Amino acid sequence: MKIQDGTVRLTATDLSNHLVCAHLTTMNVREVHGIESAPEFRAPDLVVLQQRGLEHEQSYVAHLQTQGLSVFRLEESSGDEEAVASTLRAMAEGIDVIVQGALGDFRWFGRPDVLRKVVKPSELGNWSYEPYDCKLARETKAATILQLSHYAALLTAAQGGEPEMMHVVPPGGDFQSESYRVLDFAAYYRQVKARLEVAATADRETYPEPCEHCAVCRWWTACDR
Repeated sequence: MKIQDGTVRLTATDLSNHLVCAHLTTMNVREVHGIESAPEFRAPDLVVLQQRGLEHEQSYVAHLQTQGLSVFRLEESSGDEEAVASTLRAMAEGIDVIVQGALGDFRWFGRPDVLRKVVKPSELGNWSYEPYDCKLARETKAATILQLSHYAALLTAAQGGEPEMMHVVPPGGDFQSESYRVLDFAAYYRQVKARLEVAATADRETYPEPCEHCAVCRWWTACDR
């Protein structure tokens, strides 16, 4: 979440955060407007989880490369607009696998772990892309489905055609992905997205109700007080 051209720009992470805790959205909105400052807190195990997640993603991409697929990795240092432009060029070229690509419009932004080319016509040509998310959890959570739905919506605009499926890659040596039909969750995604857009523009009062996200939340010390 950040201010861009006077508008709060939202991400897939903001979407999943709002699902688990409305107060987290309120605090993040206040921060980007300079009203609040986040405490210097970072859950000790969060760094480990992030590193394990990165290793899982890298292993999956290496697995795809062994199949002879072409891979494009987006530079992490790229700014948002440059990253989106680079991703669109890679999609237009028909690269098989795009790692940490960037998708966005004026209000929304997203960085899917992996975009994979499928044989389905779009404005790009006789191919299009579907989003993949590499997760450490054995069971897929609602927040993951929301994030993938968000990537699918941004992909629809980018390639001129809606992806049919979205995928989760759980841990395991065979990298067998779990596939979900985009349309099955589209209404749910639109509902949560609309709620977040209202929350991000309104001056709201919310209360820090304890939830499972508290264990890794940077606002925890402020909420605990």
